[in-house]
Amino acid sequence: MGKYEEDFKQLLDERDRLSHAGRSVEGTNGLQNVNEEMGADFAVDSPVVHAERREERFVERSERADAKTGGYALGWVSLVFAIASWFIWPVLLGATAAVLGFIAYRQGARGLGGWSMAIGIIALALNLLIVPFYYAVT
Repeated sequence: MGKYEEDFKQLLDERDRLSHAGRSVEGTNGLQNVNEEMGADFAVDSPVVHAERREERFVERSERADAKTGGYALGWVSLVFAIASWFIWPVLLGATAAVLGFIAYRQGARGLGGWSMAIGIIALALNLLIVPFYYAVT
């Protein structure tokens, strides 16, 4: 080897020695702590599958949970409007309860949405159909 190759080899050896000097070494065998999981390598009868970890899976789960929670919250609000429509402002609250009940039904709160639509529509129908006949007769 020429002088250039020897100088280059010494330069690389010195660089490697300096870069390894700052790292912590664990154990007696001189292996570095690289924080890698090796459980799948030692598991019996389990093929190693390198699956790509995606953040979207966790986001989709939380979005679905929020949508389901939002449906139930909207279902309870529409049920309150439907019950209140029997006592005050039947046209306004009955129609609002029916629309909100339908939205809650579509978002997954089928029971609350169905009851809200039914109670709201009955209050609306009673006010628009039966009450005028009552006043016409009396």
